[in-house]
Amino acid sequence: MQPEKIVLIPPTHEISTPSFHVVEELLESFVNSLKESGIQISQPPVPLSEKDGLWDVRVEADTPVSRLEDLMHRFMERHGSPNEAA
Repeated sequence: MQPEKIVLIPPTHEISTPSFHVVEELLESFVNSLKESGIQISQPPVPLSEKDGLWDVRVEADTPVSRLEDLMHRFMERHGSPNEAA
């Protein structure tokens, strides 16, 4: 089983902003997709792990998690696995 390419991290009592952990190969297109959908990125994406190529993408604190889940699933349906196109 392959790891997820994008994972939604909901807000907690410690971190008030929802975020996504995104593999580097999808980072630019996913951030653009969020912006096109009217989602505000609260800070520039930052690398989480150079080894895994994961990036943290934080969005505004008041963004509904259900909307973020929907956008993430629609993005993955459209883009699928980038390895499939190779």
